[in-house]
Amino acid sequence: MKSNIIIIGAGAAGLMAARELGKAGKKVIILEARDRIGGRIFPLDEKEFGYPAQGGAEFAHGEAHITKALAKEAGMTLILTQGDMWNSRDGEVTVNSEPIPNQDELHKKLRELKSDLPIAEFLEKYFSEEKYARLRNSIIRMVEGYDAGDVNRISTFTLREEWLGGGEWLQYRIKEGYGAMLKFLERECRKNGVEIQLNAIVKEVEAKDDIIVVRTADGDIFEAEKVVVTVPVPVISGINFIPAIPEKMEAASKIGFGNVIKLLIRFKNRWWVNALGKDFSEMDFIFSGEEVRTWWTQYPDLVPVLTGWIPGPRAEKYKNSSDKDILELALDSLSNVFKVDREFVRKEIVASKIVNWPADPYAKGAYSYSTTESEEGYEELRKPAGNKIFFAGEALYAGKDTATVEGALASGLETARKILKHD
Repeated sequence: MKSNIIIIGAGAAGLMAARELGKAGKKVIILEARDRIGGRIFPLDEKEFGYPAQGGAEFAHGEAHITKALAKEAGMTLILTQGDMWNSRDGEVTVNSEPIPNQDELHKKLRELKSDLPIAEFLEKYFSEEKYARLRNSIIRMVEGYDAGDVNRISTFTLREEWLGGGEWLQYRIKEGYGAMLKFLERECRKNGVEIQLNAIVKEVEAKDDIIVVRTADGDIFEAEKVVVTVPVPVISGINFIPAIPEKMEAASKIGFGNVIKLLIRFKNRWWVNALGKDFSEMDFIFSGEEVRTWWTQYPDLVPVLTGWIPGPRAEKYKNSSDKDILELALDSLSNVFKVDREFVRKEIVASKIVNWPADPYAKGAYSYSTTESEEGYEELRKPAGNKIFFAGEALYAGKDTATVEGALASGLETARKILKHD
């Protein structure tokens, strides 16, 4: 089967690129390994959870211009998250608590830093004394929890930009869920003549003189003038490129990729609202040192659902665990944080879903983060191989929104326009 352009992956980047190319009159086919579109956007059964629950990406961060424009085009609503942030530390639970300890010293050292290094080395170099123990723990929890990063690899320069870059930090949810947004993109693609094939696991991409040949695990063969690879960074190495493109493989290895196990639990009631004699009625997030590091609600929506987050190295630790064992971890975490009997919590459960992203063969993790070598990797992967094989995805967006759906949408759009410009 021959087309102008083959796109590998029907996630946010792939669908956004396909729509743009289809609108320009290109014959496009998307090959998707899963039995669904969306990639790391994974909508769950709305009837089971009582709202458009998301097993993958859920939030829109910062300005998110493309996400907001697409939501408006699709007739969807963005809701600003603005509930209370709680912390559970050393048996004490506090709301909207104090900033990071020794924050002024931290910011001073970050601003003075001339050469990049992993954040673990930065902390060891400047904040190794016992008096900085809480600072170190706070940063490690933040890096692992928010960035899903490995402190021994993640770039201090990137974290400096994240923490000191200025601007108001805002976070939104799409009321209808990211899944609905990608369904809108899918309809747009099909309207513009894009063909989408599911269960098509790409195993080989061969660049010949005037054509690209793509072969799937089922033995199907597709031909095109150009290919856009939008799979997650760790999955790139699973495709056999002929001739080999070792510079792209090396580039991909320089980009960090964080692990996350996400848990969604629906209860009979919002039993946590008056736990510990406190008022959790407007709780947005609660952070702790438990194995399930973070829990959040859907506030201001009052559905009786808690979402748990096992990030970074802990997700790697549990990636081979059964869903049953991970649910037991969740019960331990909730019991310890809210000081309630774990069997009471168990009896309150109506439905649950464990989404183990590091164990997913088509994702191999959750989202990217920058290492001290990543800039070289980004630069190399943003360049097409032989002007025929292009790469796109959340990790490769040149703006500040990497590791987000916004970054994926922007990268897909940017790559499509690059192809059209040079056609």
